[in-house]
Amino acid sequence: MPARKRRTAYHTVLVVGEGTTECAFLRHIKSLYNSRGCGVSVTIRNAHGKGPDHVVDYALRQCRNAEYDRIVTLLDTDLPMSAAVRKRARSKKVRIIGSIPCIEGLLLKILGDHVPATSGECKQRCGGILPERLTLPEDYTEHFPKDFLDGRRESIPELGALLDCLTLIE
Repeated sequence: MPARKRRTAYHTVLVVGEGTTECAFLRHIKSLYNSRGCGVSVTIRNAHGKGPDHVVDYALRQCRNAEYDRIVTLLDTDLPMSAAVRKRARSKKVRIIGSIPCIEGLLLKILGDHVPATSGECKQRCGGILPERLTLPEDYTEHFPKDFLDGRRESIPELGALLDCLTLIE
């Protein structure tokens, strides 16, 4: 009888994006950095907005169904997070990565463009640079290739933290 191939233990990472745009960007990054058999299993979930408190609570609820080695949230910082939720996230070791002021602001920052102060201005400025819709991973392929993201990783703390979490560096 042939020897059975042993399954390797994967490190599991749950990444919760605040909305559709965050999840599409996360899926793009996952496709670049997490290949089959790399030892890291990344699950991406969409919290469907409703502010930072909801995103963190959604991530914690996902952990009731499955156990993850690492839990990460990518959310906008344009709305404040309550102290109680921040404390709960810290106690459950949820890594919070904030996009200032929103995901479009982070995208502009990665591109090296000026980041306006408000979410509305960021969305408007993004509309002139990036594809009109940013809801599919393919929408990021042209402007955010792997070598470009690697080059920007050190200078943009949010991007560096996100990539570190997905590749289990830390």
